[in-house]
Order: sequence, then C-alpha cells, then structure tokens
Amino acid sequence: MKIRVLIIDDEKLARVRLGRMLQKFEEVEIAGETGDSLKAAELIAAAEPDAVFLDIHMPHRTGFEVLRELAAPPAVVFTTAYDSYALQAFEENAVDYLLKPVAEEKLDRAVAKLVRMFRSGESSRADLQRLLKQIERKEEVMRRFPVKTGDKIVIVPEERIQFFKAEDKYTFLHTETEAHIVAQTLRELEMRLDPAKFLRIHRAYIVNLEMIISIHHWFGGRLLVRTRKKEDIAVGANFLAKFKEKLHLK
Repeated sequence: MKIRVLIIDDEKLARVRLGRMLQKFEEVEIAGETGDSLKAAELIAAAEPDAVFLDIHMPHRTGFEVLRELAAPPAVVFTTAYDSYALQAFEENAVDYLLKPVAEEKLDRAVAKLVRMFRSGESSRADLQRLLKQIERKEEVMRRFPVKTGDKIVIVPEERIQFFKAEDKYTFLHTETEAHIVAQTLRELEMRLDPAKFLRIHRAYIVNLEMIISIHHWFGGRLLVRTRKKEDIAVGANFLAKFKEKLHLK
C-alpha cells in the first residue's frame, strides 16, 4: 500500500521540484498539489491523503491556519524557507520539518518516518496538535523595530508604524514622518507581526490596520486604502478577499 500525499506550496517551482524528488520513492503516490492556500483545506478534505507536504508561509493562510480548518488533519511534513521555528521538536516526533530548498537526505528521512509511522499504525494527530502548540509558544511577535539613523540606532514601536513597503531589493518601515530600511523581507515580517494589527494587502505592502483612515472604491471593483500618512495603497487582487474578511466588509 502506497502513502498518498498532497503537495501544498504557493511557489510553483518548489512544488515541481518536490514532486520530482518524491517520485523516486516506491512507497509514495502523489495525489495532487495546489499553490492556493485558500483552497488547501478543501482539497485535503476532498482528497483524504495519508500525508501532506505543507508550506508554512503562504499568502492568505499559513500552513498552521490551513491545518486548523481541518477536523481531522492528516500526517504533515512542514516545508519552509525559514529556520525560526522549533526544529528539534519536529525531529523528535513523527511529523517532520524540511527547510527549502529541500535536501535529498532530509527528504529521505521524512519519507522514512512516514513509512515507519504508517506501517506501525501510529497516529500523528496528537503529535501534530502538540507541535502546533509548541510552535505557537515559540513564535515571538515583533513589537519594536531597531532602525539605523545616522550614527545611532532608534527603536520604533509598532504603534508608530504606518506600513511596510517593499521597494527594489529593500523593505522600508514608514512612520507618519519618516521611512527606514529594515532587515526583514515582507514574508519574514508576516511571520512576526501581530496579525490582529498588521495585514498584507499587496505584494509590496503590509499595513497597520489602525493607521487606515479611509477605504475608497476603485476601478475594476478594487479598493484603495488611505493611511494617516496620506499614502494611497491599492489592495491587490490576490489579497482582496482576506482584506474584506479582516475588516468585515461586504
């Protein structure tokens, strides 16, 4: 009996590469894939795979949020480009954690653990719930941001931030009067910012929801956000549904 797996990752190249790597395992059958985190839980529920190779950091839904939508999550091998989580916790359990780009020896280990788990009839559900709680405790929300100004470093608290903007190869933190370069990418910031206060509304913008003073209808059914800094930001089409949901807009 083969282990039926789904691959869920918003990066197409990562999905293709992982799928190609998994094809060498006789014990594994690829049951499908998707890059759409909004439909991921629905696909998992419909396909009923034995295991899912699941990216953690995706637009709209993180891998953790996808799992919480499921009444009975399958075995999970997390994949991510970042190493800021509890790697050791995964290594001690049946559920595994792979850093991208995935190394062959690490994938060998993950598949071996899945095979061993299914042959022994073990359930990963309790381990998965425990791991999610461990990770949540280890996640640290960033509320203060060190930025360099001249020959000194200034700490900017989250309540002063209007938005973060990706421009060229840099990420800028904008207050009402200033802009500073920060070390993190927008994807890294999404991992660390308070989701109750900050939201990615465009591929180049994360906004402080408390700094939005008005929302305007724009052409093509799109929305335009205006911040206290008088910055007008168009809500990206791929982020519109999450934005409306977050602000309870119809």
